[in-house]
Amino acid sequence: MDPLIFGKEIQRISISLNKKVMTNVKSLLHHYEITPFQYHILLIVERAHTISVTKVADEMKANPSVMTASITRLYELNLVERYHSKNDRRKVMVELTNKGKEVIQAAEKDMQQGVEKLFACYEEEEQQQFLMLCRQLDEHVT
Repeated sequence: MDPLIFGKEIQRISISLNKKVMTNVKSLLHHYEITPFQYHILLIVERAHTISVTKVADEMKANPSVMTASITRLYELNLVERYHSKNDRRKVMVELTNKGKEVIQAAEKDMQQGVEKLFACYEEEEQQQFLMLCRQLDEHVT
């Protein structure tokens, strides 16, 4: 295939898929009153158990002021707890509440069902091949 045609088609498909998938993700997360950005924050906090707001911002490559606003919203929804570090009062630490843990579990289950529905049109072998190609691309892209 002509590299120019391939590149244009990959770009078109990527934009189209991203739009469709993000619409579905936003709709799913709307049920929990959170955005995909806030969901990503919750996943980072879950993985770390306790983490500073600065480290969350670094991982998300986001501005700390944007991070503070998002974490404030998660705090208002009782999904995270925040407090000053005992070792360094300048650091604000974040951890999930029980409700936050429940939301993550439920949202992950919903996400899994969405992925299963999305790929239901493919045989298992095709799903495995798609997964392998995605992993290769992920490793290749810097």
